[in-house]
Amino acid sequence: MAQQNHIFYKWGGGIEPDLPRVDHAEDEFLVTDDGERLIDAAAGAAVTNLGHSVPGIEQIFETQSADVSYLSLSHFSHDAPESLARTLATRAPGDLSKVFYTNSGSEANEAAFKLAREYFRARGQTDKSVVVSRWQSYHGATFGALSATGNTLRRRGFEPYLTDWEHISPAYPYRWSYDGTPEEQARAAARELETTIRQRGPETVAAFVAEPVGGASIPAAAPHPSYYEEIRAICDEYDVLFIADEVMTGFGRTGPLFAMENYGVVPDMMTLGKGLTSGYTPMSAVLINDRIADEFEQTGASFAHGHTFSGNPLSAAVADFVVEKYTDGVLETGKKRGEQLAGELGHLRNHPMVGDFRAMGPMLGIEFVADKETKEPFDPSKKVYKQVYDAALERGVYTYPGKGSVDGLAGDHLMLSPPLTLSEESVTKIATAVEGAIEDVYRRLNPEVTA
Repeated sequence: MAQQNHIFYKWGGGIEPDLPRVDHAEDEFLVTDDGERLIDAAAGAAVTNLGHSVPGIEQIFETQSADVSYLSLSHFSHDAPESLARTLATRAPGDLSKVFYTNSGSEANEAAFKLAREYFRARGQTDKSVVVSRWQSYHGATFGALSATGNTLRRRGFEPYLTDWEHISPAYPYRWSYDGTPEEQARAAARELETTIRQRGPETVAAFVAEPVGGASIPAAAPHPSYYEEIRAICDEYDVLFIADEVMTGFGRTGPLFAMENYGVVPDMMTLGKGLTSGYTPMSAVLINDRIADEFEQTGASFAHGHTFSGNPLSAAVADFVVEKYTDGVLETGKKRGEQLAGELGHLRNHPMVGDFRAMGPMLGIEFVADKETKEPFDPSKKVYKQVYDAALERGVYTYPGKGSVDGLAGDHLMLSPPLTLSEESVTKIATAVEGAIEDVYRRLNPEVTA
């Protein structure tokens, strides 16, 4: 008799789904109970950027847990969190020199929003509390992070708990309606932020938060660099803090260590997670610039916020070990594997079911459409994203599917976010599986198409 599973799953009212059972993982492979080696082309949820079973990680756990695994940073100090903070401050762009620890991406964004509020309170600007974000974004599942999130399906049902914050159009060049060159379109899109700030009242707006490159909602969507140049200028003009949500895009996911480096613009705060520990322990952080940190120091203001496990020595030691592994060589390898994957899949731009093919380093987004000319999405009831995901998994490749990219309800896509350490052989296998999966689904949806 099979043993009962007591996990309450989020799918289907908590009923246990029929999921593959993973026995162990190594490099870019997930090995199931029956010995099948699945290629992890999603790095979990864009988390295991260094792959699975990184050599030497077990020694860090053993040594640090034997020393001290937990301390409250409210009352004690320790070398591990201090060392990690130095590492992050050294490698962060610009003057992002202070680190506030949290445990998840949602918590990091919550902390950033509250920091923005407290920063302006310390300056006597007590009306500044509004956070502006974008539609088709994802910033977390907790109430503050979900209020900023622009993913309709994730927000649905929880609206009574959410804060009445503002959202502007996404940085989504494929579906922009602005006229002009890519640069002119980007600046026009960015100026929506200025309009919103002026409409809401500059004295009420504390921060603008954005994923530098589209994540799970519109994967790999990236505007012209002038977009963030304009955003930076607007935030400076209206005394609004710019928060870059690098929970998914950080640590080599788009090429450089941090995605904002693609644009040459430095935010006021940067939230980190996922690749910070490459999945070995829950940990996240907020990087804060000198101006914000100095305000707290000069006024003596405190930040009444924190979580029990934030910055614990065990997680900090693991994260410090992981971050040191993101060498120039590893980042360059990840970039090359991304270029190889984009090259092997690039012909999908001409596929009748592919509306947009986007690539930013080792992060790729494939958007599916029912009509290539009009960009009309599929009827959501067809669940095209899931059909493609299932077909790729049947071919031994685990991908990252998504829906709602067009308007929060319609729009199917697939994200590929493999480990930076992916082998060239696995790149080819991923490309073959994804191409075959898309073609299978296309023929299933269009039975009149002949071979």
